[in-house]
Amino acid sequence: MGNNKKPESKSRRSFFADLLQGSSKTSKPEMIKMLTPDGKLVEVDKAIYEKAVQKKKASNKEIFDWMKNPSKDNS
Repeated sequence: MGNNKKPESKSRRSFFADLLQGSSKTSKPEMIKMLTPDGKLVEVDKAIYEKAVQKKKASNKEIFDWMKNPSKDNS
């Protein structure tokens, strides 16, 4: 009859968000401020921003080679 304390319940969403980000309650992620296209100021996790910036965009040649192009069928 000792400790009748219930464990802290988390929502599924916060559980999966913590799991995917690898964050814990002791370490607060570094946030940066950015503007959305409609002009709202939002705070974004710096790690997520850095991952998005590192993605390589497809070149025009890669897109041209990827898509089914009618001019390529005539050759």
